[in-house]
Amino acid sequence: MRGIDSSRPSDGRERPIRLEVIPKPGGGARTLVHLSDRDRRRFETAVAAVTPRVERALSRSARANRAKRTATGIELEPWRHARRRFRRSFEVSAGPARAVFVGDVVDCYGSITTATVERALRCVGVPSNEIERIAQVLRGFHERGVRGLPIGPEPSAVLANAVLAPVDRALALASRGPVLRWVDDVMAFASTRGDATRAAAAFERALDDIGLVAHPHKTGIVDDREMLSTVASTGSLARARPRDMMRQP
Repeated sequence: MRGIDSSRPSDGRERPIRLEVIPKPGGGARTLVHLSDRDRRRFETAVAAVTPRVERALSRSARANRAKRTATGIELEPWRHARRRFRRSFEVSAGPARAVFVGDVVDCYGSITTATVERALRCVGVPSNEIERIAQVLRGFHERGVRGLPIGPEPSAVLANAVLAPVDRALALASRGPVLRWVDDVMAFASTRGDATRAAAAFERALDDIGLVAHPHKTGIVDDREMLSTVASTGSLARARPRDMMRQP
């Protein structure tokens, strides 16, 4: 692990934002963002105000990072509980499916701009003053070296769900079957390969609309029954995405 202090304060009073680069289990690295107490409170307070609207706009397909507003800020659903629900839903959905579209986003958090967040919040009916408050916080982070949404702080998870909500809706319409999303990993279950192919195209279009890109090595269609059985038994997105199991749409 290696830490990087990045700061460009405008008035000399802002504390630096610490960026920590850590390796990802599947290769590559991610940059965790460690905020000062002051930055964390500002970010959480601003996003807590819009969290109920974001949650109401999400479909059941969004299984990770569901949140509620609390007296002190934001509380995410416990990871283990959410993962169990996801796996149960996966097993139920995979059973009758004949094909599954699996999608992933390249550098999801890092690619989400402030303008993208603003558009997403407008779409769920957040008042302009609350959107601007969040935008100001994000612009302040960007000025001090943070790219996109900061990885690590809980408010980022709420904003990412708001941004990805149109992807859930597009997949549900295209696949005609259940859709599950765990952060930026998505699965659309279909009764035919044609429906899965339509889901793949819808995924690409929906991402393009919000300025994101599908991961070329983690996006494709599984339509072999033995493979589907393996995926259903493991309940693991990581095991659902080996390249030798995938056929590009």
